[in-house]
Amino acid sequence: MANVSVEFLHSITDIWSIGRMTNYRHKVIIKNTSQKPLKNLKLKITNLSGSLWGLSPTKEKNTYKLPQWLKVLSPNSECSFVYIQGGPQAKVSVLSYH
Repeated sequence: MANVSVEFLHSITDIWSIGRMTNYRHKVIIKNTSQKPLKNLKLKITNLSGSLWGLSPTKEKNTYKLPQWLKVLSPNSECSFVYIQGGPQAKVSVLSYH
């Protein structure tokens, strides 16, 4: 979606190896930079090969929503989620909101 005032701040918060496989713990902060609250925010996450925590999956493939306890992302507020995988970071984008 164009003109969505949401920032995604990616960081790697941990790295460890098991045998030849290196795993990365990615943290993504979702920040509402608009002046309006975002309701029913749906995110599309592609290139995800590992486990994800902090978002709720939907019935649609690669689509996630904010957790049940967080219905609205208020202006200038943020939330975060984490995922673990062995490759480059996943691609996160806004699919829809109200």
